[in-house]
Amino acid sequence: MNKKLSPWLSIITVCYNDSKNLKRTLQNIREQNCKFIQLIVVDGDSTDDTKSVITSYTDVITDWISEKDAGLFNAMNKGIKLANGEYIVFLNAGDVFHDPQVISYIYSHHHQEDILYGNAVFVHQDGRYKGPRHKKIPKTLDWRSFKSGMVICHQALIVKTSVARSYDIQYQICADLDWAICTTKRAKSTLNLGITICDFQRGGLSDKKRGLALLERWKILSKHFGWAQTMWSHMKIPSKFLLWKLNGYLNHNIPPPNPLPHH
Repeated sequence: MNKKLSPWLSIITVCYNDSKNLKRTLQNIREQNCKFIQLIVVDGDSTDDTKSVITSYTDVITDWISEKDAGLFNAMNKGIKLANGEYIVFLNAGDVFHDPQVISYIYSHHHQEDILYGNAVFVHQDGRYKGPRHKKIPKTLDWRSFKSGMVICHQALIVKTSVARSYDIQYQICADLDWAICTTKRAKSTLNLGITICDFQRGGLSDKKRGLALLERWKILSKHFGWAQTMWSHMKIPSKFLLWKLNGYLNHNIPPPNPLPHH
């Protein structure tokens, strides 16, 4: 990676006592066939061998800090402050880009839109393919697209740094939903890239603290869309989830999607 030229993309990776997953993510980024990337690692003062892993990847890491923070989204805000790329994307420990050509493909196919987005797939803790996300991404994205929740995987949102805002750290679990809505409100243009951008590892905070996640989600959606619309959207969630589970059961042998169009 060329550190002398201004980066096109700032990748922000947040971690805490998760050296094994961090190594998987850093190795994946190292294999991306793209120059002009700023890779920022924000570590919450880990007590395992995270710092050793970081120092072994200084050929790709351009900036890193290791200090105590006030939670996940406070750490992400630190990453935003360090970002000097035209675009930013968050790829936390354990998450990876779906293909070695993803970043170079995005770089060559975007047209300076404020937000670039695509699909994501779920993977197990060991990185094995688990299945597609249950939410279908919109052909055209605007802030109203999030009325039913996080319709785009956070790691599949690539946002112009000039449009991105800081996370509201009053939310411990769902600040990314509030961030996505607020950021998209500021965007003048978006682009559906039509590819699978990342593999998202399940088992994060929203899975471990589901009750708090549901409460925060309700508060955020009610703030942006009103309680009536939020109530209606939530009433439709169970039926959509059951249809997704049924489709997954009937099509459990479907292989992971090819992220890039065939030429």
